[in-house]
Amino acid sequence: MSVATALGTAGPAQAMSGGTQLPQPGAAPWLATLAVKGDGPLPNRASCGGALIAPDRVLTAAHCLDGADFHKAEVHIGSSVLSKDPGTVREIRAVTLHPRYELLPSPVDPHAPELSSAAYDLAEIRLASPVSGVRPLPVADRRPAPGTRVSLFSHGTTAAPDPSHPERDIRGDVLRRGDLTVRTHAQCAAQTPAVVDDASVFCASDVPGGRTTMCFGDSGSPLVVRGRRGPELVGVFSFAGETAGKVCGQPADAAFADVPALVGALK
Repeated sequence: MSVATALGTAGPAQAMSGGTQLPQPGAAPWLATLAVKGDGPLPNRASCGGALIAPDRVLTAAHCLDGADFHKAEVHIGSSVLSKDPGTVREIRAVTLHPRYELLPSPVDPHAPELSSAAYDLAEIRLASPVSGVRPLPVADRRPAPGTRVSLFSHGTTAAPDPSHPERDIRGDVLRRGDLTVRTHAQCAAQTPAVVDDASVFCASDVPGGRTTMCFGDSGSPLVVRGRRGPELVGVFSFAGETAGKVCGQPADAAFADVPALVGALK
């Protein structure tokens, strides 16, 4: 999690290390990318991810919007390569955070909000006008069981910053898919000293390889399972190894807001 990459700031978003590039148009037409309004390159303005679940509704992480002025933000739908295609752009009409959302301080540093975990970390964005020509991503009926294969879709950086190579461009301009496996609550809780709220959070990771990991700025990005109706939304990314002092690229479970369990409170 990173409150520093929420909509209140205009910096390059960071995302998964590893994963598979998906540069082809329409790879994830329901994917939402939140960005600060402005004239600069979209990869520099992009922040959290999200998913279009109705023509005028996007789900993302609550911490992406907590304390932010959403009037300064816009939503881009369906972009695979941010620098080449901004997707369908919409302004935001309203934002609703889950009523039980809260940050949970990390024992690593309770005074560093960017290291926090979270509970009920889900928010709904109402777009100023509906998006046409895109089939929204349906919400799954229930949380996926441990062992289920799932995929995260996100833009952002592809590695942790390397001070010895400041010239290296690690911005993830191209959409990536990270394939993960759902973990048990006990497995997840053992990987991080932070509080993992089982009622609102579940975890997934790249096991056994650990090559695909999440980073600051992946926040809000959709976790998808292949259901009877095709792809279905099961989670939005909330936090990962930063709660234990890890950096992008170090193996860690990723925690997701349980969308099927929480979305009803946003209606």
